[in-house]
Amino acid sequence: MKFKTLVLAALLATTGSAFAEIQTGQTGTFGEAELVFIATNAKGSFIKDLGITASAFQANGNFNFSVQGAEWDKFVAFGGSDTKWTVLAANPIGFGFEPGEINLFTTVGAGQAANGINNQLFNDGVNTLASIFVTSDDIATNAGHGADNIELAQAAGSDGYLASYVNLAGFYNQLGSVNDSLKMAYLTSSSAESSALVLASPYAKADTLVSFNGTNIAAVTAVPEPSTYALLLAGLCAVGFMVRRRQS
Repeated sequence: MKFKTLVLAALLATTGSAFAEIQTGQTGTFGEAELVFIATNAKGSFIKDLGITASAFQANGNFNFSVQGAEWDKFVAFGGSDTKWTVLAANPIGFGFEPGEINLFTTVGAGQAANGINNQLFNDGVNTLASIFVTSDDIATNAGHGADNIELAQAAGSDGYLASYVNLAGFYNQLGSVNDSLKMAYLTSSSAESSALVLASPYAKADTLVSFNGTNIAAVTAVPEPSTYALLLAGLCAVGFMVRRRQS
């Protein structure tokens, strides 16, 4: 079954200044899409372009940003509760649907299988995300972290309200609650078969965790303690000693 390509075609047709803000990779470069933090509840949503490409995050696995500021205050003032959040980068780089063409780098919610969504829903969802990023760019008039990286809070029911766009339009659990820590995954289409599951693999370092405490969004990759290396060395020495004894 062939997938719908109208959304992506329209998206590519609008390439211009809007893509100077939230990069989504329409120039055909894998990994150039920027990570975006999204918080949402029944009253409103908040989006913050972190200004870090998927490739850069894959290389270092760490970041720490405050969400505080005028737009976050606006989001809080909407009065919503049970805020959920995600960090993701939408990276559709072509019209095809083979591996590596439609890509998503995303947090994975608790209990969600890393590849638990089919190609049809995935492709449509990623293209829709990229499209709403263009809308958010057009609405925003402020600068967030770095040049041209937006922050935007929008009330429920208004243009740019993101609740219906996260979780790949409700078919995939990407979200965590405040104070949760989530792992990240890389997802891409597996084939042109609509019902087949996407391909998925761990993204960034295998033990990288992304967390949000209500003030800061942070990614941390654990570095082994010196004692861990010491124990490993001691274990290797012990194994070597036993091997030598058996050989003698």
